[in-house]
Formats: sequence, structure tokens, C-alpha cells
Amino acid sequence: MAETKYTDEMIGEALREAGTLVLVFAPLYVIFEGSKASWVTLCLVLFVGIALLIFGIQVERRRQ
Repeated sequence: MAETKYTDEMIGEALREAGTLVLVFAPLYVIFEGSKASWVTLCLVLFVGIALLIFGIQVERRRQ
């Protein structure tokens, strides 16, 4: 049978996945649409991605 997932676990997974997607696709956006985004914006978006990733990990660690 499938293991029951708790709300904190699902929230943690969603935050980690969102952070990972931001970290992967933000640089790709700048590479392929270079003139539309500034480097300051990219750094801010990457910071948000890292924050989501860390927060997702913390939510899951707190659950255990």
C-alpha cells in the first residue's frame, strides 16, 4: 500500500520542487532571452529559489 503523506511533507516537497525549478529555469531564461532580464533580477530570483529550497528542507526536517 502507498505510504500516507502528511501535510508538512507535501508542503516541504512542493517548496523544494519550486526552488529547484526556479534555480534551473531562471538562468536558462537569461541565456535565451538575454536582453529582457537584468543580472540584478536574476540574482534576486536565484536568491528566492535558494530560499524556497532551504525552507522546504526545514519544513520537512521540523516534521520528523
